[in-house]
Amino acid sequence: MRFGRMVGSSAAMRTLFALLQRASASDATVLIEGETGTGKEVSALAIHEESSRAKGPFVVVDCGAIPAQLLESELFGYERGAFTGAIAARTGAFEAADGGTIFLDEIGELSLDLQPKILRALESRKVKRVGSNTYSPIDVRVIAATNRSLRDEVAARRFRSDLYYRLAVLHIKLPPLRDRKSDLPVLVDDVIQQIGVQDTEVATAMRSPQFIELLALYQWPGNVRQLRNYLERRVALGEAIPPPGAETSPPPPANVEEPMIDLDQPLKSAREEWNSIFESRYLGALLSRHGNNVSAAARAAGVNRVHLYRLLRKYGLRESDPEQ
Repeated sequence: MRFGRMVGSSAAMRTLFALLQRASASDATVLIEGETGTGKEVSALAIHEESSRAKGPFVVVDCGAIPAQLLESELFGYERGAFTGAIAARTGAFEAADGGTIFLDEIGELSLDLQPKILRALESRKVKRVGSNTYSPIDVRVIAATNRSLRDEVAARRFRSDLYYRLAVLHIKLPPLRDRKSDLPVLVDDVIQQIGVQDTEVATAMRSPQFIELLALYQWPGNVRQLRNYLERRVALGEAIPPPGAETSPPPPANVEEPMIDLDQPLKSAREEWNSIFESRYLGALLSRHGNNVSAAARAAGVNRVHLYRLLRKYGLRESDPEQ
């Protein structure tokens, strides 16, 4: 089965597709919750493309990747002279999405100062540019997404309850890949077809039951996004090998890494492969420790939040493009 760019035949995905179809038939605000890499942006795009607004724009704003001090102007736009460097007026995302859909990704990262302004825009269907005294009407459908539980955020007083209820008119939760591993064969086949290597030796090996079984042993903390990136890397290297940690042999003792050294690789390539394995595992564990809170993870790792977002995207632990 397929809905937009999403594929799956498991019971969880059939239920999800039915929900997405009903959401597409409505113009109500939608809140999508799901772990990193489960396909929140893909779901939002599918709703838009199946809705009456399909011919209108689909505008994406990543509320977590944009510095808080710049997010207001990104969303609402600004007038010339509103602040230093504003040499010309700029249309915000809400105005740009007029007649279509605005997708507010990682809505849980919104600052408490900005939340009432979003609420006002949702309720009045009007926006005011930074530096302006007038409101402009907008005709947009709002879809928001988060990898957190907004109910928990409301209970912790980090998210306004009135904004939560305004967003969650339709509430959709995406299943993680570990709960839908029966979809692995169709997911692998979908990636192979998109890459365009259907008849190659590596594609045949990837479709084999043995390879699928090994993929199922891995927990995929980055979900479908991580699976796709991993398969694309294996195709690029021309070898179908399972991800580290999915081997059928007993695991190595704690704190001991059993190396898989390919002596046919140049030293530089082998080192880059190991660096990728380390960074992917470190980032996955870091996110898990901090409950998928990217801001807290960045502080703990001692890196800039925007830099951490780039690393998470690199290893499929964070969504960015409208792909599954």
